[in-house]
Amino acid sequence: MTRRPAGGRRRRRLWVSLAAALVLVALPVADRVCATVAEKRIAERIAARQHALSGTPQVTIGGFPFLLSAARGAFPAVEVEADAVTEEGRPVRATVELREVAERDGGYEAASAEADFTAPFDSLGAGLGSGTTLSADGAGRLRVVSEVLGLPLTVVAEPRLTGRTISLVPVTASFAGRPVDPAGPRISAAFADRKVVVPELPAGLTPTRVSVDDAGVTLHARGDDVRFT
Repeated sequence: MTRRPAGGRRRRRLWVSLAAALVLVALPVADRVCATVAEKRIAERIAARQHALSGTPQVTIGGFPFLLSAARGAFPAVEVEADAVTEEGRPVRATVELREVAERDGGYEAASAEADFTAPFDSLGAGLGSGTTLSADGAGRLRVVSEVLGLPLTVVAEPRLTGRTISLVPVTASFAGRPVDPAGPRISAAFADRKVVVPELPAGLTPTRVSVDDAGVTLHARGDDVRFT
């Protein structure tokens, strides 16, 4: 029996090892490329369906490997981020977390969805009068600073969601640096006129609560069995 040279066997093992390494490197790359193509397709379909968007959303499909999920026709998680404009022309940043997403009847459905719609303070301050500023006061409350007779009036209010109506309830107030009653008739009347009815949300989502942080005022919403394209 003729023995192959040891050097030849070593070279063959080396080539096999290199080929295996290349496959291991190429598979994640190919998987990511396919995921990117799918993300772009979903983003374009959302943009075509949701006319309030001011551009194409950013879609991220979670889970690895993507190709296995694609073969099953379902993805464990999909995140959508988009900029939109309300009917009043106010900018809103939307972030939607979709769970158990599946392709059905030419579209995509999710078992559940959690969404945040954030309006920046400068867009909310429009129409409140010159010199009025909004900011976060901590603990999920809104600070409203305006001028009355050339002196600063500061009111800290708590946003509340009742059904589909958002209202602001004053909790503290000061005028020219001195505490005043936040439940006084003038302050109460001013804030009573600031109620907002939440319009119909995309994909039939239901409002759940309102929060305030440094990014602005955020409306949180959720839904089950959501069809979004």
